[in-house]
Amino acid sequence: MGSSFPKLHVFLGAGGVGKTTLSASFALSLASSGKKVGLLSIDPAKRLQSALGVSNLSERGVLIPLGNNCRGELRAAVLQIGESLSRWVEEKGMPADKQEKLFENPYFSALAEKMASATDTLAAIRIAEWVEQYPDVEELVIDTAPGIHAIDFISKPEKIMAFLDGKLVEWLKWFVGGAQEKQSFFARALKTGARKIIEGLALVGGRSFLINFGEFLTMLDDVFITAIKRLKYSQKWLQDENTQFILISSIREDAVFVTKELGRILKYMGINPKLAIINRAFPIHLKNEIVFNEFINNENALIDSEKLLSNYLANYIMTQQKIFQELINYAEIVIEVPISASLDRENELRLSDLTSLGDVIRKEVR
Repeated sequence: MGSSFPKLHVFLGAGGVGKTTLSASFALSLASSGKKVGLLSIDPAKRLQSALGVSNLSERGVLIPLGNNCRGELRAAVLQIGESLSRWVEEKGMPADKQEKLFENPYFSALAEKMASATDTLAAIRIAEWVEQYPDVEELVIDTAPGIHAIDFISKPEKIMAFLDGKLVEWLKWFVGGAQEKQSFFARALKTGARKIIEGLALVGGRSFLINFGEFLTMLDDVFITAIKRLKYSQKWLQDENTQFILISSIREDAVFVTKELGRILKYMGINPKLAIINRAFPIHLKNEIVFNEFINNENALIDSEKLLSNYLANYIMTQQKIFQELINYAEIVIEVPISASLDRENELRLSDLTSLGDVIRKEVR
């Protein structure tokens, strides 16, 4: 991994606001402009597959067919940390018998299961790995999981590094290491209090616990070292001045709350989101239509249904304008994307429609 970064775009927002659809549309727009683009979804719901109209997206990444007129390239993947962990072990060239022993170790199964539920926190490793797999990538789009916890992969990499590179890990590897290694390490361990900690762990879990866990950590040593390098790379990449954070909201109270909280956390971290999108907004051009304004302001409507609809639209527009003013405090630019029911269906979407939607976003963030 070099010192320069491809351009990174991170989409954040509450569930059900169309974040996956918008991130996919933005990636398609970038690809249509001639860029080599990566699209990684951290969302465990796997909505990205239906958004792109493909039957399956692997953890490794799949080229999306874009048609002959497209000048660029789009490769998409859905994060599966358990599969990633197994692949990282295999790629280290570990002998087959050692691999088998590691995969059979109960702590490996427990780790893979635990990591699978912590995709947000460990996504930073996978993001950095993308550049190693596809060094010609020019832009990488991240579709995060819904909610405030999606920001964990930005704020917590240092906590993972603290574990992977921590003293306790070294002590446990020493515990099952060779005699010479133990002898040289023992003096340092005594000075740091490691002996008491190891003895305490042995008392709680037994010597077999320490041996199994220590062997597990020792076998994963190369994977941990690489993970630390990737985490450091991701930290710098996320903090790079060209990295863009895009907040997605809709005309929903809970969605607005999550968007504002994400914006607040990012600003606290010294990050200023580039763009906030109010998705499924009322079409801007209709606000100024004379016929429309006459309808919503008509106090002499003939039937109750007309009054009900006009009141609903008036309140919707008023709420939308209020949200727009609130989000100005959390992003450099705020835009409204009109309702487009066809793009939110679960069936296969038209990539051309998605690309057109992405063009609107790309115009604002370039």
